[in-house]
Amino acid sequence: MKIRLEGVLPIVPTPFNDNGEVDTGALKALVEYGIQAGASALVYPGVASEDVHLSSDERRKALDLVVMTAEDRIPVLAGVNSADPQAMVELAATVAELKVSGAMAMAVPAMGSEVETWFHRIAEALDGGIIVLQNLFAPRGADLSAEQMLALASAVPAIRYVKEEGIPSGPKVSQLVAGCGTDLDGVIGGGGARYLFEELVRGATATMPAIELLELHVALMKAWQVGDRRKALDLYTKSLPLLLIQAPYRMRMTKLILKHRGFLASDGVREPLPEMDETLKRLTLEFYENVAAMELTDA
Repeated sequence: MKIRLEGVLPIVPTPFNDNGEVDTGALKALVEYGIQAGASALVYPGVASEDVHLSSDERRKALDLVVMTAEDRIPVLAGVNSADPQAMVELAATVAELKVSGAMAMAVPAMGSEVETWFHRIAEALDGGIIVLQNLFAPRGADLSAEQMLALASAVPAIRYVKEEGIPSGPKVSQLVAGCGTDLDGVIGGGGARYLFEELVRGATATMPAIELLELHVALMKAWQVGDRRKALDLYTKSLPLLLIQAPYRMRMTKLILKHRGFLASDGVREPLPEMDETLKRLTLEFYENVAAMELTDA
């Protein structure tokens, strides 16, 4: 299956109700929001979906709901990450049954020196879907070098894109972009879009952030694609106060804003994260409203 990944590919969060269960109504609303707001594809589940905190049953049912709600209007990439490589293979087989467009798979430390073997097995289980190779630093990721990722893409034809999440990401993005061609179609920025402008300058063609600033990120990418560097930089600069808060609070900030916007009834998370006190919550929403007003007039 050949798809071109460009623009904004947000990760859909997993909403929970006040009882801590997956809120299916809110999940459907988030998929609709993503499509209407201009996402080029949707990703579920990813790290921002609290993937490792979902049971296998929750994960499958939620992904099935995402795919059914999207209704082939937009590609859906399924995250298959786990600390256990064998579990990733099994997840890949499961998502293939749901007719997703492809999978996002992280090179994890437990793969050791057998990374290529494990990715061949993941590709076989996907049965034709593409792979976005996610590269993250330790302890969760294997922190591959650009050379290792290019060699892996050459060895495993299903790997068509790399999502680079290292800090700093820039040098690896440049090396990966330089290596694009027959074996690799493109490079996707990660890290919550905190380094997006540098990644674009270095040749990334897509970004895969959390979803709460989707309209801003879509406008930023469109400005960049038509050569309006000044507008893209202005939008990026406006996003930074929120992205700095997001760095330590992650899903808490995402869900706070989504609840404020009416998409969620609860902003509860399962990921063990620092709490946001009321002062920080008020400041976060003040920053968000500033961005929202700017989007309506300038974006």
